[in-house]
Amino acid sequence: MKKTMLMLGFGLVLSVNGIYGQRKCATMEHHAAIVQQNPSVQFNLDQINQLTQEMIENGTLEMNKAVVNIPVVVHVLYNTSAQNISDAQIQSQLTVLNKDFRKLNTDWSNTPSVYRNLVADCEINFCLATKDPNGAAHSGINRKSTTKTVFDAELDDAKSTSTGGYAAWPAGSYLNIWVVPSIKSGSNTGILGYAQFPGGPASTDGLVICHNYFGTTGTVSAPFNKGRTAT
Repeated sequence: MKKTMLMLGFGLVLSVNGIYGQRKCATMEHHAAIVQQNPSVQFNLDQINQLTQEMIENGTLEMNKAVVNIPVVVHVLYNTSAQNISDAQIQSQLTVLNKDFRKLNTDWSNTPSVYRNLVADCEINFCLATKDPNGAAHSGINRKSTTKTVFDAELDDAKSTSTGGYAAWPAGSYLNIWVVPSIKSGSNTGILGYAQFPGGPASTDGLVICHNYFGTTGTVSAPFNKGRTAT
């Protein structure tokens, strides 16, 4: 249940980011491409939204409150050595996510008044995975040199080894994040990132973010150096 709410939250925040960032988010374009290939994805999303609404109305979302730890695996795809971001940059992004989702961010009071009464501790904690899908010890970070300089949001090519990307770890056990050299969507370039809505293929579930909009240190570029693209 919390995973459903988490991914709905990711999609919502990234979509809003697209509205206020001059189309810098490609979540909706990515979703449209998936639905065109498989119309059942939209049906799945509608069912999830309906179930979530029913749970809100019935008050069942208030049950079983406890902090949920989300194991994160970061797939770093780099074309140059600078794009092979440091562990510290990756950790800085997790720090922002945890502050934002636990209402520990100092700027939460800047929330527009129409939404301010909805601000809450989501009781979600993000941490790098400590084991790979086979149970072996792992850092939670995969690194791969790629000949590609730009990945396509509609083609979703960051998520497949055959297209220069890295295959997802099982979405039921990990939050997959791909950090890439650059992202385009149609004729739009300089895309910050995009996420997949709930109901889509498990093999491509997760977020794709450009390396210089990921975290708060290292290669990040102002004004997108606050770690909020991932949030």
